[in-house]
Amino acid sequence: MIIAQEILTETLIAEMLPLGQACFDESTLIKKDTCAYYGERSFAVEPDVERYKALCKSGRMVLLTLRKETLKGYLIGFTYQSLHHRKILCASVDSIYIQPEYRSYTAVLCEKFEQAMDDLYVEIIGWPTHIDGPVYQVLKARGYVGDDVIMEKRLGPR
Repeated sequence: MIIAQEILTETLIAEMLPLGQACFDESTLIKKDTCAYYGERSFAVEPDVERYKALCKSGRMVLLTLRKETLKGYLIGFTYQSLHHRKILCASVDSIYIQPEYRSYTAVLCEKFEQAMDDLYVEIIGWPTHIDGPVYQVLKARGYVGDDVIMEKRLGPR
């Protein structure tokens, strides 16, 4: 198994899209009626590829891949300067997905991500995850704590 930090390319985007959809579909089953879409989550993932590319080009994206011949998983996060504490560099995880048969590598992928962020002098990593999701227990075991709860309200379809 190979875990590597990669640059976002068109080829990698094409590899990631099916996994991104699988991630969304799985989270739909986990969240059910506990998110603002109240079960109306059966739609295609349509990432803003240009914005992802811009973040990658700016050096603010960390993208790790998990490969065994082909892509088996990924983790994407971004750095940002805290608005509340201007001297603190923070990171936020955007997305993680590992195919179920390779989830034993989740902790290792998280560790590599933390190291990549530490190398960038990040002090705080925020990691949105659902309490019933497959990553929650891994994060708890790695020392993450629940700080805030994100409350959602859907204002209506657009």
